[in-house]
Amino acid sequence: MKLAFELAWSTPPAWADAALAEPLALLSDHAHCELGAAAAAQGLLARRPEDARLVERLSALAQEELAHFRRVHRLLCSLGGALEPVRKNPYAEGLLALAERGPRNLLDRLLVAALIERRSLERFELLARAATGQAPLAELADLYGELAPSESGHAHLFVELARDAYGAGAARERLAFWVEREAALVSALPFVPRIHSGPPAAPAVSESDPLESGARAADPALSR
Repeated sequence: MKLAFELAWSTPPAWADAALAEPLALLSDHAHCELGAAAAAQGLLARRPEDARLVERLSALAQEELAHFRRVHRLLCSLGGALEPVRKNPYAEGLLALAERGPRNLLDRLLVAALIERRSLERFELLARAATGQAPLAELADLYGELAPSESGHAHLFVELARDAYGAGAARERLAFWVEREAALVSALPFVPRIHSGPPAAPAVSESDPLESGARAADPALSR
């Protein structure tokens, strides 16, 4: 799959295993992400209503995000869950808090949207792989496998719109800034069963762990 750009920090596969342990919470958060993406697309097009090409492409994206919301919501309900009340999104809010005010605000918002889609692509691919082969999670494997390609397309779209509006050089330079900031933010977030949470805590090494025991036996100083 051709990518719009690379991320500066890779989510560990353990994140997907931990997130799938609470599938209903994960799906509820995912549904809210799709709603938020639709609203964000509408907000961005309202910033340049005179740009017919931007308006047309973002309005189509907003419709697609709403279709994804319905897909996720139907699966959530079929599994016995329900959409939870909307909660703050530390990931998206943390990124938007760094956006410049003034003439480059739209550039930053387009690139933040691109990064959110690009991170979602990575997470969907991890979830699809982790859920594949697990009978209780087969429907989630199908969901994330089906939706991942659209996230790539959305990331491409936002980068393209940023280039069209501000020029390739300015978009490229600012995107490099955002890739680093996004990596620092998401890698430091706490883990919760949400699409854009941080990594799960590393398991503590048990005193009875055979590898640890072997290391202690090999080095008597570790036993003191």
